[in-house]
Amino acid sequence: MNKLIAIILALTLFSCEKICSVTSILCKGNPKKVEYIDFTQIDQFPQFKDCDEMLSFEESKTCFEQTIHNEINNRIQQLKLITKDNITDTLQIQFTIDKNGQFLCNKIIAKDSLNIKLPNLSSEIQKIIQTLPAINPAQKRGIPVSSTYTIPLVIKTK
Repeated sequence: MNKLIAIILALTLFSCEKICSVTSILCKGNPKKVEYIDFTQIDQFPQFKDCDEMLSFEESKTCFEQTIHNEINNRIQQLKLITKDNITDTLQIQFTIDKNGQFLCNKIIAKDSLNIKLPNLSSEIQKIIQTLPAINPAQKRGIPVSSTYTIPLVIKTK
């Protein structure tokens, strides 16, 4: 029994390199540092042709946001929304840009009162999102990835 314990103890001490990450106290030298990758963050925002690839991260984000808002706003204004009442309301558009740069509309969150006054609005916005031209997708470590965004949209009618 004592010989078995001595053998196990000897094997444990000599196999220190194999278990270095678990028992760094017994190991010689510094244990290897593990690099963590945050997969919830992107390194580069999706880019429209108007946005320069050489922009900083924040400038790229701002350019993306402004361009997407302008694109959606211009297309919605072409719808010529007609209603009896004046409406000023905000809805949320959640969409994904896949790794090929295609837009996919996930959902549109609007108040029931807005859906009642403008019943076709959600389906029209879905069509607008899905017909946006493909762009350069977001990137993580130089690899194209899908990314999801939610933007507010203010609807005003007179």
